[in-house]
Amino acid sequence: MVFESIVVELINKYLGEFVEDLDKSQLSIGIWSGDVVLKKLNLKESALDHFNIPVKIKAGHLGKLTLKVPWKNLYSEPVVVHIQDIYALTVPNTAVQYDAELDRQAQFAEKQARLAQIEFQKKWEADKAKPRDPKQDSFVEKLSVQIIKNLQIKVSGLHIRHEDSYNNPRRPISIGFTLKELLFQTTDATWKETVIKEAVSQIYK
Repeated sequence: MVFESIVVELINKYLGEFVEDLDKSQLSIGIWSGDVVLKKLNLKESALDHFNIPVKIKAGHLGKLTLKVPWKNLYSEPVVVHIQDIYALTVPNTAVQYDAELDRQAQFAEKQARLAQIEFQKKWEADKAKPRDPKQDSFVEKLSVQIIKNLQIKVSGLHIRHEDSYNNPRRPISIGFTLKELLFQTTDATWKETVIKEAVSQIYK
């Protein structure tokens, strides 16, 4: 159950901010039986808020998410997350009705996130300066680090459409772009694909 809880935690941590109705029970059931597959997930309207850009998602969905976990070879093969058929309809932030309370909450959440990031950076720098005994690392910590080091994310079929009827209501515009494939994977210092098996000071993606 240790492996399962780690993977479920990582998925919910990194995808829970972007998609709605992430079925935790479905993840738990599917992990040991092979590939974990989730279909037709709706994108959250707040999915782009963290990027501080002047657009907001009006509607969108993720067609299919497949998680491949090589349980027998976690130290020699990467965990692969394959996201397929992403569609997002975006609009200017100004086209969304202003809500003072939501704005206050968003500003507060942003401040808390910045403070947490500063605290994490301070702690990380302090821990890095201390001599570390590998024996002190728990099995769960080692496994979590191993998964993150070699995590591979593949995005296939990205379609983004942007509509703007705010800046010039008499002449609304719409633009879009598509991306066939995008791949994030671990590499060595020369940008060749690799699997990291030992502790390293720097990871290339």
